[in-house]
Amino acid sequence: MVERLVALVLARPRLVIACVATVTAFLAFELRDLRPRVDLRDLMPRGHPYMEIDERLREEFGAGLTAVIAVGVREGDVYRPEVLRKVARLTEGVAAIPGVLPGSLMSLTSPHVKALVPEDGAVRVAPLLEELPETPEALAALRAAVAAHPMYLGTIVTRDDRGALVLADFAEDAPVEDTTRALEALAARERDGTVEVHVGGQSAALAAVQAATRRIFPLLAVALVVIGLVHYEAFRTGQAVVLPLATAVTSVVWSMGFTSLLGVRLTPWTALTAILVLSVAAGHAVQILKRYYECYAELGETRAAVRASLLRIAPVMIAAGSVAAAGFASLASFGVPAVREFGLMAAAGILSALVIELTLIPAVRVLLPPPRLAEAAREREHRLLGPGLDALAERVVSRPGAVVAGAAGLVSVVALGIARLEVNTSFRSWFGRDEPVMVAEHAIRERFTGTSTIRVRVEADEEQGVVSPRALRGISELERAFSEERDVTATLSVAAYMKVMHRAMAGDGVAPGALPDDPALVAQYLLLFAPEDLERVLSADGRAAAIHALARSDSVAWVDQVFARLREVGARAFPDGIRVEVAGGELAQASANNETVVREKLENTLQVSLVIFGLSALVFRSLAAGLLVLAPLACAVLVNLGVMGWIGSWLSFATATYTSMGVSLGADFAIYLLFRLREEMRSQPIEGALRETFRTSGRAIFFVASAIAAGYATLLVSGFALWRQLGGYVALMMAASALATLTVLPALVLLVRPRFLRGKELPAAGRAAG
Repeated sequence: MVERLVALVLARPRLVIACVATVTAFLAFELRDLRPRVDLRDLMPRGHPYMEIDERLREEFGAGLTAVIAVGVREGDVYRPEVLRKVARLTEGVAAIPGVLPGSLMSLTSPHVKALVPEDGAVRVAPLLEELPETPEALAALRAAVAAHPMYLGTIVTRDDRGALVLADFAEDAPVEDTTRALEALAARERDGTVEVHVGGQSAALAAVQAATRRIFPLLAVALVVIGLVHYEAFRTGQAVVLPLATAVTSVVWSMGFTSLLGVRLTPWTALTAILVLSVAAGHAVQILKRYYECYAELGETRAAVRASLLRIAPVMIAAGSVAAAGFASLASFGVPAVREFGLMAAAGILSALVIELTLIPAVRVLLPPPRLAEAAREREHRLLGPGLDALAERVVSRPGAVVAGAAGLVSVVALGIARLEVNTSFRSWFGRDEPVMVAEHAIRERFTGTSTIRVRVEADEEQGVVSPRALRGISELERAFSEERDVTATLSVAAYMKVMHRAMAGDGVAPGALPDDPALVAQYLLLFAPEDLERVLSADGRAAAIHALARSDSVAWVDQVFARLREVGARAFPDGIRVEVAGGELAQASANNETVVREKLENTLQVSLVIFGLSALVFRSLAAGLLVLAPLACAVLVNLGVMGWIGSWLSFATATYTSMGVSLGADFAIYLLFRLREEMRSQPIEGALRETFRTSGRAIFFVASAIAAGYATLLVSGFALWRQLGGYVALMMAASALATLTVLPALVLLVRPRFLRGKELPAAGRAAG
């Protein structure tokens, strides 16, 4: 197969270039439809019970992406005409934004926020604020009305009366960037010297994620320049810099074009496919061109050198590329859709790069003038790397046992940090504290109320089952459990409305916060509400109820404790026939992710390892080869996770994905080294073969790792903390993988001396290619 490919490329190089150019033009045209689109549900594990609860809450109560506008006064309190007019304009503006769920809009002036007003022995349910108050008496009456409705404290007014809130949920398919721009425009019009106005919540955070995703394109340009510098250091010749970069850019166009063609959304993960493919394609181009220069030095003629180099390197590239692609494709089993899409797109991108590298590079290379003698000489010699690799090879050859023992000791010390790892998958952890979206979030949380949502669903077997007196008391107990949590700032439920109604109807005859004991009385109270008054907390048939809570913390460890306590309360506070489903909302989604990360990260690491082991064993036809390929990867994974623990990074599905990415990419190094070592051992003893392998494949591994690490290191200049973290950890994985491949792997080979490395004598053409 490789010989037929080589024959085609050498016979019709212009046709090969034309075919690649045609496909590239078609896929480049497909890029016109590529847009950032982050769906919060794509970041959550499908099939998890929490996600099913959240879906039912969304369908029954219109729960969506919560947005918060917080208005804080610099002096006095919010019960002033000028402040209330600002709140009214903000409320009207939010109501007009496309995608808002009308029943979710809450503020002092929202018509959906109801007050229960005693009138002539009855109770009238009316908007809390029917007209804007102008007189001190009317303002005092509004203050008293809010105080009489405890569920509004922390929800639409802060408990110190110095802040007012406008809350609304938006449909999950609403364009979050448009929504956030509209919210920010409303806030900007109301800011002045008397008030501060902040915009926060899920919509604003997701809009920031999408904006950060769009910034991948300038980062690609930076990565291209950095990789070009690495390549110049590798080859010291212009031809060998331009060709790999052109190949890398073409590979990116193919990868992103396929992404758009298949309708996959551009997310922080699929966007990173561009950096991944750019780095990998450029790095692998080093391997094929390094081999070309070796063969040209031996044969002295371009066409023969292209043929010989392709015959020798193509099987290695196919093996290494297939292993890496299979490792990424295994992410398709991950429970989070965004990670699945990333894995599949990365696999497709690597295979695309492999096709381009094995066709475009040799086709162009055969048409280019041969390298001048001075260029070829510069490529062969490296004043620092050459002596360094020679010294490392001598150390490994002379004391392999000490190398393995030293590496094991170092890795063990670093790996102790794994015990310090904490799992937290809140998507707000993707941002730095100084990013504008988080500055607003922290201001709202410290000064006003929580921005993270928790929702509980209560379901009965019978109609009106959740509004029986005992069920209402159970809901009240759940709210009390919430209120005892310092970081929970507000709750809302049907029980809260029933308490206010009971007090309004019975007057001083009942204690504040008491619930009616008579089912008939509850039924009468419910008749006083219009259906839309309770649509956020009670289903139309009375079979289901929702409790909404806002929290200042998004620590998943904390919220898991809250959920456990809520389950305990639910188990004892409700009669038979009523079920409590804990939980929904943003923090339930984060908790579901935590469980998925802990469970599936272990499964996925094992799965990727088995894929790499199996394919490596198949390629070399040896189980020992599979184990040897895994050895440096195990070192790199332990180092990566250990460093994360020592410096206090959270383990999330994002950081877990980085580890799998590093394993898939790092496998290439071991495969390249073992192929070259087997080739060299056909003509000399293992010690000499290792020294020559270090001079050839070792140099290529160094520059491939440098290209990939440098490409990802450009993410360190990103304003997006998630990408900065990615850049640092992938660079660390590449460095650790390459170092382990050049120390631990050859030392193990010397100690074990596996039989699969002993082969037959190469034919003459093969020796020339080597």
